[in-house]
Amino acid sequence: MGDCPLVIIRWLDSRQPCGKWRYLSALPDAKPVEVATVGWLVRDTPDVKVVCQNIGDLEDPEKAQASGIMAIPARCVLSIERLTEEESLTSSAGPGFAGVVGIADDQEIETELTLQAL
Repeated sequence: MGDCPLVIIRWLDSRQPCGKWRYLSALPDAKPVEVATVGWLVRDTPDVKVVCQNIGDLEDPEKAQASGIMAIPARCVLSIERLTEEESLTSSAGPGFAGVVGIADDQEIETELTLQAL
């Protein structure tokens, strides 16, 4: 899957609307929500970053499928970091799960610390 890197995208999203009537003079400060999304970057254009959480049928590129597809407007993106799995590490989470995630410039971040940061 060299053409679809595993990434973490940090981006700004809108907050849930408030359904009740409010006086405009008493509106609270409105701030966007910072979101972190992890997935395979399947499309990267100047306008949109498309990630998916699941990819199947990888043996044949013409039959490859994806689910959990999300389109993030590029103007909302704060950062994109490429993630890599360290194969030599083991974890109590089971086979195939690495306890450390490496970022493209070879920094290593422990999974627990990454989750705490999110």
